[in-house]
Amino acid sequence: MAETFAEYMAKYGRPDSDYPVIDLDTTDLQRHTLIVTFADGRKKAIVQVFGLAAGEDNEHLCLDVHAFVDDQVARSSVFGLENGTRYESFDATAPGRSHGWPAVRGVTALIGVQTDADPQS
Repeated sequence: MAETFAEYMAKYGRPDSDYPVIDLDTTDLQRHTLIVTFADGRKKAIVQVFGLAAGEDNEHLCLDVHAFVDDQVARSSVFGLENGTRYESFDATAPGRSHGWPAVRGVTALIGVQTDADPQS
């Protein structure tokens, strides 16, 4: 796994692309909203980016993801990934911490077919 931002971009980024950058600082506390769609436009995510506790020792970047399928509110699922290991829940087994919470290096949000879970499973 890449250890630095530059290593990650070299391995997974597109070298011919200029990526948009949202720069948050302590004077800019508003939410920045991105809308991401999949090829057919049926699956969409609103990604809200904002800084929490800006200008304080515990400031951090927050990304909220809101999922939609066929323009209806949809469920999304998240799992963590670190060194090829998938962490399906963030409990004491997670390899790290962020602001005191169990954490991993990568988080993936899955947005797609909607089903109701069997509460007994």
